Amino acid sequence: MSVFINGRTTPQTSQLGPRSRHVLGLIDGGHQWLQWAIDSPEHRYSFADEGALLDGIQQGLHGSRLAWLPQVGLQVSPIKLLSLDNDDLDVLRRQEHGEHNRLLANEVQEVLDKYDLLTNTALMTFRPFLAAIGAGTAPLLQQLDFREALQLHELASEQRGAADAGETQAEAARFALLHARRPIEFVDYFHFYRLVASGGGSAERRIEDATELLRALLPMLLGSLDGPQLPQLPSPEQVRSAIAATLDAQRQIGYPRISLAAQQAALCLDRGAGDLLGQAHAHLRSRVHRQLDAAQAFLKEHPVAGGKLGQDGASVQFRIEGRHQEARVQVEDNVITLLGYRRFLADAGSPAMVGYLAGEL
Repeated sequence: MSVFINGRTTPQTSQLGPRSRHVLGLIDGGHQWLQWAIDSPEHRYSFADEGALLDGIQQGLHGSRLAWLPQVGLQVSPIKLLSLDNDDLDVLRRQEHGEHNRLLANEVQEVLDKYDLLTNTALMTFRPFLAAIGAGTAPLLQQLDFREALQLHELASEQRGAADAGETQAEAARFALLHARRPIEFVDYFHFYRLVASGGGSAERRIEDATELLRALLPMLLGSLDGPQLPQLPSPEQVRSAIAATLDAQRQIGYPRISLAAQQAALCLDRGAGDLLGQAHAHLRSRVHRQLDAAQAFLKEHPVAGGKLGQDGASVQFRIEGRHQEARVQVEDNVITLLGYRRFLADAGSPAMVGYLAGEL
């Protein structure tokens, strides 16, 4: 026998669980490869569990975590498919196996909505938004992987219908393209500019001021890029343990990239005070550090609970809520990092206040 799952031999495909067999059928060539591996006397394959088997088959055959379901128009990891309820998985299987009618089409859309799965067509709806803000032909944004496309899709969804759309968004896009070195950084710097840009003067002056502020901030943020790395995609319990062990060791759960750290640091600024760059040179360093320290204290007091597995099957996000605070933690490629931290106004009339309130520092 050549295929082992959790140390046990798998002499035939029927020994897989029913859901795993269904997902295997959605991997092009999956059944053929597994039968070949079972029959092969020359090779030995070992997998920790059935999810690892399916992920290994998908990546081994196609060089990608994402399986392509052509009838649905969906790229999705087999690990994500394993997380679907049996009935929901069956809906996708029926369409992939050639069943087509209006009722099934509606059921497929309900499944996609339920699990926040985006077809390639839905994912690319950010393109008109980029065109509208003058970034549609930007070379940086032409070659995208799935995660980058997802970030741009989320940006377009957030900005759709914004009260100050148009020129302000185009200005933010110009700034972001000046500083971003990856498509995902474009999103971070777009948000950064929207947070710090003042209303006075010309667009060129506002972009210049924001650039000077960013240059002042970045050296302060070099120590905020840290996070524990685990050997495999962890369970929520393992994430809780890793965060606790990291904080107990006087280490921090930092940001996954410096552009996001800058965006989060912008929330420290007292935007009502006017001179943002003056704040940066005077005492912003302490505010930035206190913001990150407050996030660590919040994580220590509020352990993560159940997370949301990403469509790529290799990322999980956790939203942690307190009475007047909120944090988002992610696991991506087995590294735990902080996506965001914010406090809310304490008065009942303003529960949706975003950002870290500098006055509370």
